[in-house]
Amino acid sequence: MSWRSRPSSSTPHVSVSAPSGEVLPVDMPPANTYRQAHDWDLIIVGAGPAGSAAAIAALRARPEARVLLLDRAPRGRDKVCGDGIAPHVVRELDLLGVTAIEPQEYVGTVRLIGPGGGGAGAVTSDPGYVVPRAEFDARLLDAAVAAGAHFEVTKVRHTVQSAASVTINDTFTAPVVIGADGSNSIVRRQLGEPANRGRALAVAIRGYAPTPVGDPRELVIRWDSQRSGGLCYAWAFPTAHGTTNVGYGMSAGAPTHSRANLEHRLRTLLPEFDLDGVKLTGHTLPLTVSRPRAAVGRALLVGDAASLINPFTGEGIFSAIVSGALAGKAAIEAPDAAAIAYPKALAARFDRQYRQTSALYRIIDLPIVLDTVVRAAQRDRPLFDRLLEVGLGDAAFTLGELARFGMHARRPARAA
Repeated sequence: MSWRSRPSSSTPHVSVSAPSGEVLPVDMPPANTYRQAHDWDLIIVGAGPAGSAAAIAALRARPEARVLLLDRAPRGRDKVCGDGIAPHVVRELDLLGVTAIEPQEYVGTVRLIGPGGGGAGAVTSDPGYVVPRAEFDARLLDAAVAAGAHFEVTKVRHTVQSAASVTINDTFTAPVVIGADGSNSIVRRQLGEPANRGRALAVAIRGYAPTPVGDPRELVIRWDSQRSGGLCYAWAFPTAHGTTNVGYGMSAGAPTHSRANLEHRLRTLLPEFDLDGVKLTGHTLPLTVSRPRAAVGRALLVGDAASLINPFTGEGIFSAIVSGALAGKAAIEAPDAAAIAYPKALAARFDRQYRQTSALYRIIDLPIVLDTVVRAAQRDRPLFDRLLEVGLGDAAFTLGELARFGMHARRPARAA
């Protein structure tokens, strides 16, 4: 069990530029001695970005609150992801008083390559970053613990709700529990909310390959000409450590979503990377096109556990931070009303985008659609910027912007 001391400031501004690794012991009774009702003011299952954001937001609202973070893995565990940290994420963390990126992790160019081979690239108006999740998640967890949260490595096996509280593993009790435990969330399963399947779920593999000498430092997304369902793209995101996060993802509803085919398509679309000896790890991405109830009784779901992954890009860190912060604030400020306040706040932030992306997701398998998107991005810089806002943040296209995309469908492609 590891604990950090609570800072003296009631509303701290925490700057976490790298995992410190330092753990300061605090004399606390063993966790299993807390058996009276409401031992904790808030329990959060899962110490990834969503869980840490929930803890930080709760403690900013009530610095004296007793907030418990549970995770089955210790600090610094790996999480399969593309590792891209959008500027939208950085802004949300700024609102929480947290800095979790380093200057050398900056990547300022995004390049999109359509199924037909046409490409569009531009230096983004706001910087993006690439941070391996083992490092990024540890930084956020450090910030949560520094703000006053208590972290314990515990595998959650079951949750029991009563009229006034939730109990975890017959040991930990609080008025509200937040399920931030990822795409295979035990909290979600115990609530009876079914997992995403078929086209509402993406599958992907990821590994760290040596960055080729002279390779431009840019975020690359290359859509596959073999449209098998959903995303069907490869990515290459360079880290600050001389490696590039490379991966490939597609819909779990595709008949060809086997691991062998994912690896084959990755090698085909990114031939410039030497993948021999590179460990490729698989994961699932529950997409926003099918979402569970955000709150059931005294349990709230956030991040991947709530299926909040963008179906166009596979981006989930932004929505994890936002949903976690909204849930943490709602749960600590008015626990008896959190099941109403949190879904309402989440809908106010994302509903317009969710409705639009769900409708457009039905046509994403058509190569002409993605080639049109890339052609428009190549010719129309405002559309390129808007595309990133929709794919990485909480924006939605206007009718005028959709019409402009349609105009580019009728124009011949321009050489990349």
